[in-house]
Amino acid sequence: MAAKLRRKNDATSSTSKTPSSDMNLGAYDVDYHDNSVQKNHGRTPSTLHRSIDIILSLLGILTSTKLTVTAIAFISSASMFDFSEASQSKLIQFGTGYLFIAKPLLSTLAVCFSNKASTSWHERIIATGFLMSIICNQFPKWLSSFVAASTVFAFGLASRQFVPMQESDSVDNSSKIIPGGNLLKSSSKRNTTNAADDNDTNPFLKFWSRLNIKERAAIGTLAVVVSLLTENFLIWVVSATYKPGIVGSPTPLQDNGRIVLEALAKKLWNVDQSWMAKRPLQKIRDTLNVQYALVSALGASFVCLELQLGGGKTSHRSLTGVALHALVTLASARLVRTISFVLTVLPSQIPNCYRNHFPLPPDNWKDWLLVGMLPSSRGGCNDLILSGHATVTSTIACAATSVASNTSFSVAVWTLTALDYSIEAYQGLHYSVDMFLGGIVTCLLWHLTAPLENEGELEKLQKEKQRKDGAGCNAARAPPLDATVVAMYAAPAVLAFLVLAVFPEAYVNYFVIGYSLVAGVMFKKHGFSNFLQHELLCMLMFTIGVYL
Repeated sequence: MAAKLRRKNDATSSTSKTPSSDMNLGAYDVDYHDNSVQKNHGRTPSTLHRSIDIILSLLGILTSTKLTVTAIAFISSASMFDFSEASQSKLIQFGTGYLFIAKPLLSTLAVCFSNKASTSWHERIIATGFLMSIICNQFPKWLSSFVAASTVFAFGLASRQFVPMQESDSVDNSSKIIPGGNLLKSSSKRNTTNAADDNDTNPFLKFWSRLNIKERAAIGTLAVVVSLLTENFLIWVVSATYKPGIVGSPTPLQDNGRIVLEALAKKLWNVDQSWMAKRPLQKIRDTLNVQYALVSALGASFVCLELQLGGGKTSHRSLTGVALHALVTLASARLVRTISFVLTVLPSQIPNCYRNHFPLPPDNWKDWLLVGMLPSSRGGCNDLILSGHATVTSTIACAATSVASNTSFSVAVWTLTALDYSIEAYQGLHYSVDMFLGGIVTCLLWHLTAPLENEGELEKLQKEKQRKDGAGCNAARAPPLDATVVAMYAAPAVLAFLVLAVFPEAYVNYFVIGYSLVAGVMFKKHGFSNFLQHELLCMLMFTIGVYL
């Protein structure tokens, strides 16, 4: 009897205890068809959870491997078997439309609704930002610009940080406050600096080693601006010094990639000439507008990093570190691009390109400079290898997908990006090799510059000291949120909106120079601050909006 009683008590205790690891606050993983589970948890699933489960089940079917194989089979059968031209067109439309448009979008939507424990909130937010941008792309440009400026403005106000400050009674001769609120211990800084002086004979490396990661990001932003302005001027110089392009339309190089894409377009739309498919393909490109969807995903990534919504998955990364990584990658890619099209001039595939883009070469240097300051946002004529569009979008895609760290989302993003590159190569705006190398070189540079996200040894020592001396430090709050602060943060955001939506495009580069000069003065006087970060983000917003 005693043994039976112990076994009964053990069974009762085992069923009454609920381990913390099995708790599911969202009730997503509960089997709603198991009455015993419902009874033990003491609750029934809500209508919202049931709806999400139904949507996920449907998305699972629509993105399944079976449907993918079916789409590939449709494309293969249309190519191998003797169907009518209309039937071939329908089969190819279904296959390519599903593989390159429907499945990536549905896979991204599945990430947004995912209830898996392995999917964190930052993955859902980044995927949602990507999809919401595609929806907003259907609105007028001024409205999209207003939403972007409002988002940057709100983020600037929300991200104002606490600045660690040393209590006045604890400051001694061995420590000091530097501009920007960084607490340094003199001896530590002196030892680290001396070590850097002993090991590094390069003046730039000495200077770089003394900067914290936020100051490096500010310099990275200015490096991108300099590279873009230099490239913009040289686009005009190369085009104006290529005499065959000025007097006529030189014969373009043979582009095998474009030949294949044109043949596919003829079958896809069942037309006799490849140019007849340009309008529907451009409509698809405008509807998706992948480049701005990538920008939205990058913005969502910054928000998640700033607020640490990724938990342990992104705890080792920061907004400033990823921004620095992306900025140096982009500046390096644009430098490689500029050197490439200056060294070897390729003939444009667009007839009478120079006549439609540039004036005749002037006789004095002043006019050369004035024409060179006009933004070549719609592309030049002979700035072909590498593609500038590919360098920007590949950099943003690398940054957004690395922060999200979700395989399904990464595959979806790169599939849509490849589709965008293919349409641009088909249209003849670039050679297919330009798009290919633009993407590949940028991705390689992204991995090469990955160590830039790591903090320097000096910065680690500063943070370690602040952590140890935390009991003696006060958190100096940013100024109260009053009308003055709101107006100060609103000014650069409103001006950025006006640059995108109101001012003529010819003046954009002058605004870029103005923002850069203001940022340089602020950085020189006060070091890196949250307002400086806000001002640089506003500049990047309208710069990318114009040049993308």
